[in-house]
Formats: sequence, C-alpha cells, structure tokens
Amino acid sequence: MKKSCAILFVLAVFSLFSPFRAEAQSLRAYENCVSAAQMEATLSYLAHDLMEGRASGTKGKELAEHYLVEQFRAIGLKPWNWTYTQSFRFEDSLVVRNIVGLLPASIPSDEYIIIGAHYDHLGRLGHTVYPGADDNASGVTALLSLARMFTAMKADGKGPRKNLLFVAFDGKELNMAGSRYFVRHMSMPRSKVTAMVNLDMLGTDLVPPHRDREYLFAIGESTLPESYQGYLSYICRRAFYKLDLDLTFYGSRDFYKMMYETSDQQPFARAGIPAVLFTSAFHQHTYKKTDTPAIIDYPLLRKRTQVIFNFVNRLCADN
Repeated sequence: MKKSCAILFVLAVFSLFSPFRAEAQSLRAYENCVSAAQMEATLSYLAHDLMEGRASGTKGKELAEHYLVEQFRAIGLKPWNWTYTQSFRFEDSLVVRNIVGLLPASIPSDEYIIIGAHYDHLGRLGHTVYPGADDNASGVTALLSLARMFTAMKADGKGPRKNLLFVAFDGKELNMAGSRYFVRHMSMPRSKVTAMVNLDMLGTDLVPPHRDREYLFAIGESTLPESYQGYLSYICRRAFYKLDLDLTFYGSRDFYKMMYETSDQQPFARAGIPAVLFTSAFHQHTYKKTDTPAIIDYPLLRKRTQVIFNFVNRLCADN
C-alpha cells in the first residue's frame, strides 16, 4: 500500500510540472541571448573606479544612472510615466533617482510584476573606494539580463503575459529610500501587482548553505500564492541548472528575518505585495574595498539569472 501511494504521489507531481518542463525547454533560446562574458562586461563597468562606488548623490552614481537609462533604452524598455527616472529628495537635500522601464505584456494586461535591484553602494570613504561589485552590481547585471531575455521573448510573440516593470533602485543604503518612495507613489493598484522580485548580491559562491558551491537563496517564497510555490525547487533540481536552493537562509529564523527586512523587497511586502529576494548572501567582502569584479563567478551568476527568468515567466502564467 505504501509503495502504491508513493508511486501515485510521484505521478501527481510529474503531472503538475510536466507542462512547465516543455515550457522550460522553449525558454532556452531566450536564456542564451545573454552570455557570461556579456554579464562580466556589464558588472565590471558598474564596479569600475570611474563610478567611485556609486554612493547616492555623487558623480559616480550619476554616471551609473546615465548608463542604466541608456541600457534600458537600448534594450527596448519603455519609459514609465513618460520618463526613465523617478526623482525625489532624501531628507530635503540629497537627490535620489530610481531608474524605471516597462516591458508591456504581449497581450494587453492590467497586471504587473516588478523586478528590482539597487544600483547605489557606499561610494568613497576617505581615500578608499568601495566598488560594490557583488553589492549590487551583480543584481543590476542580472536585472539587465532578464530585461534582454524577456524583450527577446516578446519580439517572438511568446510573452510575457503580464507587464514587467524593471526598477534599478537608488538609496538602498539610505534605509531603502528608493524602494520606499516607489511603493508610496505606485500609479497602479497594489492588488494588480502579482509579485515583486528583488535581486541583491547574486554573484559569488563564497557562503554555500551546504556542500554545493552552486547555490541560490530565495527568501519570501511563502508570501506568494500557493499556486506559485514549489516551482523554484522544481526548476533548481533540473539537470540543466542543478542549483542547491535554500528557502530558509541557513535554517535560521533570525538571519532569515534580518535579510528579508534589510533589502528592497521589504517595502513591497509591508504594502501587502508578495515579494521574493534572490541572493547568494553576504560574505567576507561585503561592505569592503575587496568587493571587486574578481570575486564574481560569472557562469554561476548567469545560471542563477536563468533560473530567475524561468521563475518570473511562471509568475506571468495565469492563476
């Protein structure tokens, strides 16, 4: 009897995910429109000394801002509310600018998925520049790569089935000022936002939760509707990706809460919007001058981005 129940369970799981197996195969061409070398070039530019660590309100951050606007335009994202920038003053002094671009659904929809990554960092402290390669040039690189993948998919008429709003947040190091402002000034009803996906530190293999150095943390999956839960585990187990997925953040409730409360998904979650953080976690180089492009595993960053691409495409599916 137990053996029969086990077989029935396996068949049930297979039937649940078999449509997505074929869909994942069809997504491969869009995943391949971004290479590890291309991601390395993007990340190295954002973490270059010319950007001086991208602190909010500095010339270096402005250079990164202009670069991202040009990238959004070149990829084919549309301005949001007639402009790519969302500007405001932090504490009545410092000008903070989010960069926002829209990829409309292939078939008109009033639903949205927001994909975000902060592009600011610590900047220069004294004579020391903090490049912020992993924190968070890696997340912004993944953001741009996802935009390229979904834009290629739309060009073929294959999706996305919901509007995708790509946001590079400023002011994360100012107590998440950019994401807080964005949530307060959203022009669509919050009920129309299926999910917020945040990308923050995705580039290293330095702090694996187990023995496998090809891993991924996803924090906040439980905020999603049940129909979307479990798909991340499924896609990470597939032979093509084979990532060690950790949904618990080392099994620590305190670390889990701390990580979830201190990045840009938090204002969305507090507004009642399902929000998931993807990360490879903080490490010995976080907030140090040694956070340089040399510590990034580019093929692994690409693989993580491919998994997130599959996940976001699943979020685009009808309930």
